[in-house]
Amino acid sequence: MLSHQLTIVIPTFNEEKYIWRTLNEIDNQIGVKRVKIIIADAESTDNTIHLINIWKKFNNINNLKIKIIKGGLPAVGRNAGAKLATTPCILFLDADITFTKKNAILSSVDLISFMDYDMVSTNPIYKGKWDIRANIMFKLNKYITWFLSKTEPFAIGGFTMVNRKSFNLLGGYDENAKQSEDWLLSKKVHPKKFKLLPNLITQDNRRFKSYGYFSMIKLMWNNWKNRNNINYFYEDKGYWK
Repeated sequence: MLSHQLTIVIPTFNEEKYIWRTLNEIDNQIGVKRVKIIIADAESTDNTIHLINIWKKFNNINNLKIKIIKGGLPAVGRNAGAKLATTPCILFLDADITFTKKNAILSSVDLISFMDYDMVSTNPIYKGKWDIRANIMFKLNKYITWFLSKTEPFAIGGFTMVNRKSFNLLGGYDENAKQSEDWLLSKKVHPKKFKLLPNLITQDNRRFKSYGYFSMIKLMWNNWKNRNNINYFYEDKGYWK
């Protein structure tokens, strides 16, 4: 049973537009009955928490065990949730994802549990009202992710599953990082212990719209240019507004 193998951690901040759908997506996955979900909320000012409580009461087909805790920036929230996990596997999800496969979670757990991987991630594909710029950005991200992961694993915060013991040995997410904390963690993983599965989740263009398309391209380029300069990632580039 996945309930004995897996804990799901979701950082949230003002996710009323997405969180109901994401909980439904998890609930529709194969084998998730009674899996524990930890919501690490960064003091949302909208209806995020209210909707979670309503969903938990009236829409929870698989009796998912939802616990809401205090979060912060994504790295802080993920680490806070991970500290409460006792299962061998932890899945870190963003609150705005949908799955492309019913067995996305189960197949990833199997890779950690039976194939001895330390980390499993994916590349998101674009879903939403047609936006050619967003579509190009998602495809560009896909190719960059695959290329880099051959020598230096590249995981995304939207979907990252870890072996809990390995995660703790790596020190968890770097809470001093102002962005790209997901990549900073994954690059510590040995390439042979990292598995990238294609197209397991979808996301929309909200981050490109809020941060700006040109700004996002510039950020990606500067991240690559400064990939060995940890102090660069400690500087606030305004990504989390």
